[in-house]
Amino acid sequence: MSETKKLPISVHVLTLNSAKTLERTLRSVQICEEILVVDGGSTDATLDIAKKYGARIVLQHPDNAGGKPIDDFSAVRNLALREATQPWIFSLDSDEYASEELCAELQDASHDRAAAYYVPRKYILADGRIVDFATTYPNERLYFFHRDTVEQWVKPVHERPQLRTGTGTKHFRGASLAPIGVLQEYKEKNLRYLRIEAKKSAGKGWGHWFAHRVLHTVRSRCIAFVKLLLIWLLPHRGTRLPLRHELVRFWYGWKLIVETCPLHSRRVLTNR
Repeated sequence: MSETKKLPISVHVLTLNSAKTLERTLRSVQICEEILVVDGGSTDATLDIAKKYGARIVLQHPDNAGGKPIDDFSAVRNLALREATQPWIFSLDSDEYASEELCAELQDASHDRAAAYYVPRKYILADGRIVDFATTYPNERLYFFHRDTVEQWVKPVHERPQLRTGTGTKHFRGASLAPIGVLQEYKEKNLRYLRIEAKKSAGKGWGHWFAHRVLHTVRSRCIAFVKLLLIWLLPHRGTRLPLRHELVRFWYGWKLIVETCPLHSRRVLTNR
């Protein structure tokens, strides 16, 4: 019996010492023709796992001198975009994996006309339950697209593809699934994002800070607070994201305002 033809998709996974979760990630996308593991200098079993699952390894640093977290996600994703050989691109984080429902939708979409698709991301608790309710939901990211529809990735953190004019967007129902991890790991991940945001804001002045940090952050956290009340005060059939993880999001918003303040940014520039 002949093997099932693989989908014309290039899966992009950014890694740095990701051995703990990578195997599950790569196993979930074996239906795709190409897997690019874009590595930042891993010293654990990450690269061995990548080779085991037939992934092509692309180095974030030409001399493989890495070993530190990414400080510009768009730059790394643009590197992967240049290396891809397939017409469709699917970005998947190294700590998540594609659900069966999502894989079925990828199969249908890869035969569709050129477009870009929003992929929802759902959390999974340590006991295996999928989180049905969280203030970040629907938590959609533009992570699947035909390469002809995208100019490049933009923004160093919370990055997104810049679509060509006239590109249509659609929404998947199937989700990428992300184990939430312990609270400390979740907080450390947010701290890494904060450091990138602080560097990006350095030297941009009070007007930029107030318009793009204070107003935007306060607005988003007010919306999240209303959603949090609805999630926790109204009866629901399903699993909620633990309250302690929700509160980290509010802590992150406060820290974002403080650490991107021009007074703080001036210290960042001085210490560069």
